[in-house]
Amino acid sequence: MTLDRSAAVPQADHERAERILAAARELLLAWGYKRVTVDEIARRARIGKGTVYLHWKTKQLLFAELLRRELHKALGVFAAGIREDPAAALPSQVVRQVFLQQTRDPVTRAIHAGDSEILGVLAITPAGRPVIQELGFHILLARLVEVWRAHGLVAVTAPAADQVYTIDAVLTGFITGGIAVPAEDFRPDRRADLLAHTIKAALETSATPDEAALRAAAHDVLDALDAAQGALVT
Repeated sequence: MTLDRSAAVPQADHERAERILAAARELLLAWGYKRVTVDEIARRARIGKGTVYLHWKTKQLLFAELLRRELHKALGVFAAGIREDPAAALPSQVVRQVFLQQTRDPVTRAIHAGDSEILGVLAITPAGRPVIQELGFHILLARLVEVWRAHGLVAVTAPAADQVYTIDAVLTGFITGGIAVPAEDFRPDRRADLLAHTIKAALETSATPDEAALRAAAHDVLDALDAAQGALVT
């Protein structure tokens, strides 16, 4: 059998990059960005330090790629749920799934919460913007509100910008938790249900959409998610 080196080398590069990212993820959660070194990532990935730099020129670029991949993966989870059930494209259900995803994945939660203990300097970009904004989540949210308004799933009596802000502020509040009442007093699924109820009461129309309308809206929501995923690919 002849070894196809043109195929084997890129595959080896891909597998090595995945090992580096996996090691970086483990160390990020264990130690936080500031304490993690490229030396330790290389040791954890069982490769030489120079090999890490062949893939990413700096530690910051490596972790920026990790954050992009984490959000890309999360968006894929949301899309899979909508393909299975178009009702998952409703505003209250999308926001509910965003909340639940961050409870399951600590890196996703750190991105949404701007957790500087974990993300360090990555929590705020050099331009002074939260990393979740830099990764395009605000653009996706604005696009989703447009879709929901176009399909009559949210009221159009309020400006779209107000609705985007409402979703962002309420979601962020549920993620970071309360002060007077500790979030730990409520199970994640209960908090997700309360969040969905809040968004439904604040934004969704009272009319129940029929199956055809839901499927049409779900199609456009999936297009928005696909576009957001595409923007995260470097």
